[in-house]
Amino acid sequence: MVEQTLHPQEPVSQSLVRSPVLGSLVGAVAHTAVCWLALQLDFFRGGEDLFYQIIALVWVGYLAFAGCFALGVNRSFKDTSMTVPIMLWATFSLLLTAYFIDQVRLCVMVMFFAILQPGVFRLRFPSFLLISGVCVGFYGVIIWRVSVHHPEAIDMTAELIQWAAFTLITAGVVMVAAEISSIRTQLARRNGQLAGIVERIQEMAIRDELTGLYNRRHAVERMIKIREMAKRNALDFVVAYVDLDFFKKVNDAHGHHVGDEVLKMFSALLKEKLSGRDFAARLGGEEFLVVLVKSDLAQGMGVADELREAVTELRFPSAPDLRISTSVGVAQFSRSESLDQLLARADDALYRAKQTGRNKVCAATEGSE
Repeated sequence: MVEQTLHPQEPVSQSLVRSPVLGSLVGAVAHTAVCWLALQLDFFRGGEDLFYQIIALVWVGYLAFAGCFALGVNRSFKDTSMTVPIMLWATFSLLLTAYFIDQVRLCVMVMFFAILQPGVFRLRFPSFLLISGVCVGFYGVIIWRVSVHHPEAIDMTAELIQWAAFTLITAGVVMVAAEISSIRTQLARRNGQLAGIVERIQEMAIRDELTGLYNRRHAVERMIKIREMAKRNALDFVVAYVDLDFFKKVNDAHGHHVGDEVLKMFSALLKEKLSGRDFAARLGGEEFLVVLVKSDLAQGMGVADELREAVTELRFPSAPDLRISTSVGVAQFSRSESLDQLLARADDALYRAKQTGRNKVCAATEGSE
C-alpha cells in the first residue's frame, strides 16, 4: 500500500477536500487558539512578540501547503495529497509551541491525535510509525531541555507522568493504525485478485478459449467501427477468410488432441505475422478471419501469401510427419458496401481458392463503389 494519491486531473476544489490540508487549516486555528489562551494566562514563555513570530511561522507553512493545492503544484509529486509533509509540519508546529508553553503543555500536545487521524487511513504503517515516534521522542526532548534551561518553569514529576500517558495513548493509536493497515493491505490484495478475475472474464467474453484469438462477435464489433472510419475516407482495410485445408482428416487420422495443437500453432503463427493494428478471429472449427487495417488489396494479398507459405513449414511435435496448408480469400472494403457484402466477397474468393486446388490465395472480385 502506498500513501493515498489524488487523480492528477481532478479539480482543485476536490483536491483540497480530499487532501489533509483542509483539516490541517482547521487544526491550525484550534492550535492558535490554545496557544493564545496560554499567552493570556501567562503560560507562554517569551512574551507576545515571540508568540506572534512563532504563530506567523506556523501559518506561513500551512498557507504554503494550501497554495500548493490551489496552484496545482502538488500534482508534480508522487503523493499528490502531500499527507506526510503536512503531518510533519503540523507535528513540528505543535512541538515548537509546546517548548514555550508551561503548565498546560499537554493541552497542546493532545492535539497531535487529531493530526494522526487522517494518517490512520492514508499512510503506510512505517510512515505512520515514524511520525508518531518523532513526536513522542521530541516531546521527551522538550521536557528535558526545559528542565535544564528553565527548571523553575517545570514540575518534572508531573511532566513525566503526562509524557508517559501521552506515549501510551500514542502507542494505542499506533496499534489501531497497524490493524487498519493490515486490513487495507488485505483489501488491496483482494481487490487486485477481483480485478484479475474481471479481466479474465472480459477476455473470455471476447476471445476464443483454445486459440486466444478474438471470437466472431468481437471481431464483428471491431469491424463495424473500422468500417465507419473507412466510410469517412479515414483508412482502407482488407479482410481475409482463411481455412485450414482438409482439417477434418487431421482429426480423423491423428485425433482431436493433434487437431487442437494444429489450431494453436497456426493461431500463434497468425499473431506473429500481423502488425499491432491488425487482428484475427477464429470463426469456428478451422475457419479464421483476418482484418488488415490501413492496407489495400495488393498488400493484403502479400500478407496472405506470406502466411500461406509459413503454414506449409509448420511442424507439430505430436505428429512430426503432418503437413498442413491453407486456402485464403482476400477482399478490400468498398465504401458503398455493407460488412455482410464484404465478407461474402471474401468467402467467394476463399471458395475459389479451395475449388482450384487449395493451398493458394485468391482475391475477391471488386465491390461497387
